[in-house]
Amino acid sequence: MNTITEEELAAHGAWIASNGVDGARMEKTGSNLSGASLAGLNAPKAHFIGTTLSGADLSGAELPEIDCSGATFTGANLSKANLKNADLSGVTLDEVDFTGADLSGADMSGATLINANLTDAKLIGADLIAANLTGSKRDGADLTDAILSDTMGLD
Repeated sequence: MNTITEEELAAHGAWIASNGVDGARMEKTGSNLSGASLAGLNAPKAHFIGTTLSGADLSGAELPEIDCSGATFTGANLSKANLKNADLSGVTLDEVDFTGADLSGADMSGATLINANLTDAKLIGADLIAANLTGSKRDGADLTDAILSDTMGLD
């Protein structure tokens, strides 16, 4: 099933509101959410480890501190999404639309962002060690204090 249920959202909301005492953290580890319509999703600290979200619409989503390590987002729409302090290490982010997204403090080490659109994105303090930004659009992107060691495609 390539969606997130109302029950999962309610349980996650209760988990966040109670600091982990009630409800349950959203666990979509290893799921296939390709093409899912998840615009505006509110799921901070959720787990999407190894999840396939290719072509998914997550525009305007509130996803700070999520763990998406090893996930695939090829062609997804994450425009204006909040991904502050997210774990996007080793994630495939090729052709993703990050226009106006906030990726401040995100761990994007080893991620591929080939042909990604980072126009007006905030990457303040993001870890882009060994990331591949080949062909990415970065007009207006804020890379203040970003860690760019061994980052490919910056020229």
